Amino acid sequence: MVAISAALLIPCVWQERIQAGDLSSHVYNAWLAGQVDSGLVKGLTVTPLWTNVLTDWALQRLLYTAGPVAAERMVSGVAVLIFFWGAFFAVDASTGRRPWLFAPLLAMLSYGLIFHLGFLNFYLSAGFCFWILGLLWRPSRARALAAIPLVILAWLAHALPVIWVGSVLAYLYIVRRIPTPWRIAAPVGGVALIAALQSILMSRYLYRWSLDQALSLSGIAGITGVEQIWLYDVKYLVLSAAILIVLLALFLERIDQGDLLNDPVGQIWSLHVVALVLMPSAIQLPQYKHVFAYIPQRLSLLTALFFIIMVGRARHGRGITRLTGLVATVFFTCLYLDGLAFNRTESEVASLVQNLPRGQRVVAAISDSGARLNAMLHVADRACIGRCFSYGNYEPATAQFRIRITGPNGVVAPDMKVVQEIEEGQHIVTAAEEPLYSVCPLAADPNRFYLRLLHAGEQTCAFSQAISVRVWAAGLPSALAGSGPN
Repeated sequence: MVAISAALLIPCVWQERIQAGDLSSHVYNAWLAGQVDSGLVKGLTVTPLWTNVLTDWALQRLLYTAGPVAAERMVSGVAVLIFFWGAFFAVDASTGRRPWLFAPLLAMLSYGLIFHLGFLNFYLSAGFCFWILGLLWRPSRARALAAIPLVILAWLAHALPVIWVGSVLAYLYIVRRIPTPWRIAAPVGGVALIAALQSILMSRYLYRWSLDQALSLSGIAGITGVEQIWLYDVKYLVLSAAILIVLLALFLERIDQGDLLNDPVGQIWSLHVVALVLMPSAIQLPQYKHVFAYIPQRLSLLTALFFIIMVGRARHGRGITRLTGLVATVFFTCLYLDGLAFNRTESEVASLVQNLPRGQRVVAAISDSGARLNAMLHVADRACIGRCFSYGNYEPATAQFRIRITGPNGVVAPDMKVVQEIEEGQHIVTAAEEPLYSVCPLAADPNRFYLRLLHAGEQTCAFSQAISVRVWAAGLPSALAGSGPN
């Protein structure tokens, strides 16, 4: 366990910065929150919250005592260990078998899609909820007492996984009380509840939903959770396909063992699939100024755990571990190489802003062309810590996070419309915003860029480069690029 834990922490320290999407934004906003608390920034306030906030508290405290690099490494490393061993414990408790054979797969899930989207609060909450699931799979008074502080911590991190684990445990306890011959009918009630929830959400709130989200390649991959391994480009899709073959082989063996339809675990997994089909991909809640997005991607992470639990009792040998271990080795090698490329680009941006006078506004809209995820979406954020202000910072404009806009401030975009214009390179600088510095491509070499000073009436820049390491020339549509409050 010590050796595995040490190995799991390597991707948190093997390069100058952790490249994980919104993580850059979380670190920057932890610094910005400290500036607001100190009275150095006007027009913003730090609002007390009781969910979607735990990692932000930790980052702010550690950033101002140990620095931003140490803060992101410590918080991310602790989150990874909680997530991995929580998933390990949940599989162990539910199957009665130590899931060492699944350790390579659990390691890939730990550094999968949700981690690299940077949804750190949701990710940490899911890890705590896996521990809760393991503790309460066969409940006792001592286990229930041990779960209470975990529930509090999970809620402080993100409410959605807490609601999920409560629903799963309630279904599990109810089905156990139903005589075995009648258990096959239990999922009907579960489907009815999910359909009712969908109906309520879609009748009251604006939403995005289409059957294509389930029939697409991403939706199909989400059924087993291998979508979590599909990150930037085609090479990760190939690795996902390899893991899918392994999981399908285990699934067929589990079917051969029989009684899958009456198994509460199989029923819970099937309800996850129904939720993937019926739940909207994004929903506009009235208290927020931007949609709560990436719902299928969050569900696919939870679906992955239950698929592993479902096939955990299937017959498998060391060949499965060797194959998943080989895929995991290639997966982490790809992450390392892509991380090098992303860090080079971020270092270039950081070198540009270092020469600016302190307190200037900077925007950068660089995308990794042909990649499924845009790792460079918040490339200016960490570069600006202690030096400048990332004007395209989306968190205050959404009203989903601690920092809120209270009036004119000059350090963040006033609303999500401006943020999206900046991300698309369509924003026209106003008189109140000038001077604004924009990272723009060189006319002589589009693969290089410089810092351009913009005045009122001038337009910000946005451009794409092939940044991640490509095995094939062809890329994939950037289906998950863009702002995604988490």
